[in-house]
Amino acid sequence: MSGHVPAVKALENAMNLSVGCIVEFSAKGSHPEIAVVMSAAGGNVRLLLTNGKETTITEKKIMHATARPATGVADRESCRQHLARANEQRKNLTETINLEELHGLLYEEQRVFTIAELAGFLFEPDDDDSAAALLRALCSDKLYFKDKNDGYQPVSLDDLAAAREQLARRQAQEDEENNLAEALRQLEKAGTVAETLESHINDLKSLAACGEEAKISKRLGNALDRADLNNPRKLFQALVKSGIFAADENLDIIRCKLPVEFGPEVQAEAAAIAVTAPAVNNRRDLTAERIWAIDTPETRDRDDAFSFEARADGSYLLQVHVADPAELIKPGSILDREAARRGSSVYMPDQRVHMLPTLISEELLSLNHAENRMALTFSLLFSPQCELQEVDIFESLIHIEQAIDYDTADSMLAENSWLQQALNFSGRLKMKREETGAIMFPRQPELSVKVKDGEIIVEQRSRDDLTQGMIAEFMIWANHAAAEYCRKNSIPCLYRVQEGDDSRPEFGASFDPVQFFTAIKTFRKTTVSQTAGRHYSLGLSSYTQATSPLRRYSDLLVHRQIKAAINGRQPEYNDNDLAQAVLISDSAVSRAEEIMRNRDRYFLHKYLKQQQKSGEVVFDGTIVEAGSNEAVFYVDFFCSFKHCRRPSFDIAAGQQVLVKVTQIDLLDGTIRFELRQKQVSS
Repeated sequence: MSGHVPAVKALENAMNLSVGCIVEFSAKGSHPEIAVVMSAAGGNVRLLLTNGKETTITEKKIMHATARPATGVADRESCRQHLARANEQRKNLTETINLEELHGLLYEEQRVFTIAELAGFLFEPDDDDSAAALLRALCSDKLYFKDKNDGYQPVSLDDLAAAREQLARRQAQEDEENNLAEALRQLEKAGTVAETLESHINDLKSLAACGEEAKISKRLGNALDRADLNNPRKLFQALVKSGIFAADENLDIIRCKLPVEFGPEVQAEAAAIAVTAPAVNNRRDLTAERIWAIDTPETRDRDDAFSFEARADGSYLLQVHVADPAELIKPGSILDREAARRGSSVYMPDQRVHMLPTLISEELLSLNHAENRMALTFSLLFSPQCELQEVDIFESLIHIEQAIDYDTADSMLAENSWLQQALNFSGRLKMKREETGAIMFPRQPELSVKVKDGEIIVEQRSRDDLTQGMIAEFMIWANHAAAEYCRKNSIPCLYRVQEGDDSRPEFGASFDPVQFFTAIKTFRKTTVSQTAGRHYSLGLSSYTQATSPLRRYSDLLVHRQIKAAINGRQPEYNDNDLAQAVLISDSAVSRAEEIMRNRDRYFLHKYLKQQQKSGEVVFDGTIVEAGSNEAVFYVDFFCSFKHCRRPSFDIAAGQQVLVKVTQIDLLDGTIRFELRQKQVSS
């Protein structure tokens, strides 16, 4: 094969660059840029650029130069204009070059060609601009020729086919990213969900909820960048606009990977259990006893009830009857694994996520009104002086005479002597614990946040009010009885232990924020242990949790241990089994508690934002700690402690202040306060 080879040749290291030569040099990456040589010395070249600025580079960066000076440099503006014309001419020439045809002419000669040689097949000799244009084309399109040894070699047909395939894939990816970006723009602008987005919805949800921690494809990330939507807050708003998210979407469910729906296998096993007739012959029949279940108005998964008898000899019999899911849900079963994965039920103002399917937790096993149910009964016999004398735990069959809420039960006290007796007895039990070291102090009210028919309802309720305090006391003693039973019978158990010293903080007759804040800072955290130990604040020698097996997986584990013992079997779990189970369960419980806290806070903050529409939102507060830069205070409305920057006026613990809500961010869950002086009326 023959062809004309022009005088223009590839630069060599020893080339002499003259002032006024027009060069192509490597400026950014491998794409050449045009310039005029102003001076050259010591391996460095001073260049004039098309924008009139100068720069200095090394000779190694020069990719092509005219064979001789192409312009004078004395008149800079004239030189620059000449350079601009040359640049435009080379640009136009580049657009005419067909590298595919050149490759078809040369690919059989698998060797390296210089720029001069390649230019000779396309242009007239000594055509500097054409050679430079070819260089530009080769640098911008590397499909047909590869840079090799200061020249260019045609790629083989196999390599060309592979490169074209790769290029097609890249182009398809580019097209997909562009289509995705446009779909994302329409999502934000009009709330429309294009078909191209449907397979990415879960990733978009994850990004809106988790931000930088979300794992999304690079392709989707690029598209989000192009659409300027790679921002969790903006993306959340777009997903709300499109209807993918509700305005009050619970992002913690996504963020914490909380399982909400039960899978078909779990539902199928629950349905199979529901139609299985359990054996009740060996259970103690308590269906003739007066047994009541009292809980919150919203409770549908009732897992505890009680019966009470004041005997003629002055003793008292308290029986706490707890739902018995351990009878039907076997270790390692599909339902058991699902319950372990969830750890506990999650109760939120607008939603409930159960540990067990509602067919079991709200129907089959729930201690519902006028129903017969299997139970695990904790029977506690107390002396006339309320000393715990005897504990008996057994499987029972019970009948729920009443299943009511606390308010209803409170309203019945005046005319129901049995219920009033039970309430009085619970007060004596509480005093007995106080005698043995329990820390009794007036508590702040409990803040309740609910959503009903779209309306946010915020209420305060006393924690120790009448029957609510009574049921809490009965459950404390039932849990203590379960712990003592396990301890005395050497049954591996999950004990709740709280250490403390003999000093007891002093409290007044009513709730005092300063006293309470000072005291709780000294309380040690309750821990889970496989060794029985004292629970300091409850004043009990041992304690566990066994009264909520429909709602808390660790309670179900304790039930299985006790049921194995009372039926003469070896414990279901050894210490190692329990250690592993509690690691999984406690992690899930912590997740559930975080979600519940955040959801309560979200709707409380939303309620306050609604109040702000009518004017300033200001509450009464009490300073409990005055730091150098920060103030900690109790807010009556929140029933909790908050903090903010220390105000400009003097403050001290116990001082009454006004607390203004200044800023609320629903998405990140933050609220900011400002303290104001409270005028004391004379």
